[in-house]
Amino acid sequence: MIITTHAKMKFTFLILLLFGYQSITAQEIFKAENLGFSMEKPSNWIVGEDRQVLDNLKDNIKLDQPTLDKLVAQSNDGIRIVTFFKYPIESTRGVIPTIKANLRKNAAGSFELFKKGIIANLNSMKQAFPDFKFLEQPYNSEIDGKKCVVASCSYTLKAKDGEEQVKFLIYAIYNGKNYFQVTFMDSQKDDNFDFFKKLAKTIKIE
Repeated sequence: MIITTHAKMKFTFLILLLFGYQSITAQEIFKAENLGFSMEKPSNWIVGEDRQVLDNLKDNIKLDQPTLDKLVAQSNDGIRIVTFFKYPIESTRGVIPTIKANLRKNAAGSFELFKKGIIANLNSMKQAFPDFKFLEQPYNSEIDGKKCVVASCSYTLKAKDGEEQVKFLIYAIYNGKNYFQVTFMDSQKDDNFDFFKKLAKTIKIE
């Protein structure tokens, strides 16, 4: 078979287009191989350093010390896997859209008890935030073939520029003696929930 110079050029051009398209659309994957966790890294989001979430609350949210201490005591973050911020903490005031993944201990012997525990932990936030509410009642779902509890909630924070509503979407992924909790937090100035739900589908548990 003889391929003309013109045909070769067209073929080369198509190959370049194909590889160019793939390089543009390819998404970087965050992996914590030692914990068996991976997910797509949100484009242009910033990887947070240790304690940045807590420091952001101290610097930008008007919480009294007892409330802050209560939140820290209730956090039980377990092993911090990764935190992503949409905007730089140093130059952004108020609530910043955040994605946070943690590995936590699971003391429940069944998924049903696990779900009840997740709901009870969420409801305990009413002690710090009286207007805490579920935007959608917690429901059962699956992430990468594993059972999980999904919940979306909201509450109000007092920021330097006034009150600000916080929305968050939680995926608690049941994994035997431990569980992965991925929390997607949104501010009232952003609307990332559709993006968060798509990103959650990229989570892989090994």
